[in-house]
Amino acid sequence: MNYKRLNPTVIHLETVDSTNNYAANLLKTSKVANGTIIVTKRQTAGKGQRGNLWETEDEKNIILSIILFPGIQPKDAFHLTTAASLAVHKTITPYLNNVKIKWPNDILVGQKKIAGILIENQVKSGLIASSIIGIGININQENFNSSIQATSFKTELNQDFNHENLLSELCVNLDFYVNLLMENNLKILLSRYYENLYKYKVAAQFEIDSDQFSGIIQGVDESGKLIVSRDQILTAYDLKEIKFVL
Repeated sequence: MNYKRLNPTVIHLETVDSTNNYAANLLKTSKVANGTIIVTKRQTAGKGQRGNLWETEDEKNIILSIILFPGIQPKDAFHLTTAASLAVHKTITPYLNNVKIKWPNDILVGQKKIAGILIENQVKSGLIASSIIGIGININQENFNSSIQATSFKTELNQDFNHENLLSELCVNLDFYVNLLMENNLKILLSRYYENLYKYKVAAQFEIDSDQFSGIIQGVDESGKLIVSRDQILTAYDLKEIKFVL
């Protein structure tokens, strides 16, 4: 396989607290290639959005972090989110129907979460010098915390899936979308993101400080905030300010 941007050297770990933490320490102590991937069978303290833990059963799912050196301006940081989200989305869609990206970067099948992404950037000399993209995809797990609306490949299709094959497909898709980012095709990335964005331009239920309301997603601003129309008034919200009511 020829890659345009990435050199996906894979580091396999039996167990780790967090692949993102491992990647961060690796950056401090070693010279790593663009596209280096840390993948584990067992993660004891995985990190999710909003400071939550990413819970996963041992040896049943894809748990990884990929190290990139994007060298882009911080104002364009959200396009790392669009690239990663589209790569995961493209990996899943050949197998499952009704796959959508829930802003900013959760992947849903119907209304159930099948994958999540956490991106941690390091800024140096005014540029994003390195980026750690943590990705979790539910593959063969069938039992989930009752408080979480989640699903997996096996839950949806009633069969086991090979992790390695899906990981290879994910690497190809990441390379494709990271290349679009590095070639500054930001409008293409955003257009494709909108094409697959959950509840884009349709009425949806949201919650702010326990107050539920109906609004319509109009897009995201340059910093990645969600633009929602509520009673014909446009407001941009960050991740900590608003959540979907699924």
